[in-house]
Amino acid sequence: MTQAYDIVVVGAGMVGAALATGLGQNGFSVALIDRDSAGAFDPAQSPDLRVSAISAGNERYLRQLGA
Repeated sequence: MTQAYDIVVVGAGMVGAALATGLGQNGFSVALIDRDSAGAFDPAQSPDLRVSAISAGNERYLRQLGA
């Protein structure tokens, strides 16, 4: 089976996911590819304590995306 996309984003981390979302909201056909699938949610699991810092411009962009 052949599929056609306008854009392929490789990497579904914070940046790749935001880029793919923005492109999709602007009418592009987007494929988002990552090496692993997201794990199942487990409410008993300890929270992930990683932290990311974003600039004010990044915050505005993420708000425009509805994140």
